[in-house]
Order: sequence, then C-alpha cells, then structure tokens
Amino acid sequence: MAKKTAMTGKIMQVAGIGAGAVASGYLTNFIPVENAKIKAAAPLVLGFFLLGKKGIIGDLGAGMIAGGSLKLAQSFGIGALDNPVNELDEIDTIEVDGFDDPVNGGEEFEEEEI
Repeated sequence: MAKKTAMTGKIMQVAGIGAGAVASGYLTNFIPVENAKIKAAAPLVLGFFLLGKKGIIGDLGAGMIAGGSLKLAQSFGIGALDNPVNELDEIDTIEVDGFDDPVNGGEEFEEEEI
C-alpha cells in the first residue's frame, strides 16, 4: 500500500510541474509587452515565488520556472525549437570525382578475396 501512495505522489508532482509549464506559456499571452525577453521573465518571477510553497503549488512554480526558462532561452536565440533540423532537400552535398551514385559509391567493383 505504501508503494502505491508513493507512486501517486510522484505522478501528482509530475502533473503539477507539467501544468506549471503549460501555465507559463498561457500566462505570457496576457502580458501586454512587446519585448519577448520581458514576457518570458514574468513566469520565471512568479515561479520563483511559488517554488517555496508546499504541495502542488510548489510543483506549479517549478513548472513555471521550466517553461519560462525555455521561452527566455528561445528569445535569446538559444534552443532546439528555434533551430529546426534541415530537410533532406536542403542538406548540402559534396560531389567526389569517381563516385556517381552516393548510395552505392558509383562504379561496380568486386571484392578481393583475402
């Protein structure tokens, strides 16, 4: 029975952190400031105030810090979401003399026996 309660506590903690991260994104929509850095800092500040509280309120604060930190990093141009992976047709290719087909290496050849 104790393990079931401990697992439920962990699930609630994760749910609180996730909800705080979502709430941080939702909160930035209502801040009437054009500067993205200031908008991203608002959930960080609120998260720091909530972080010291016990229970799910503290978990919401941790999530708001996580979400606000991500938004703040993106406003500075840092983060995987701002740098999408190149599509296959956008990748530069290098042509090497003697190799016509990049998959097979071009010309047919026979392996030498050792």
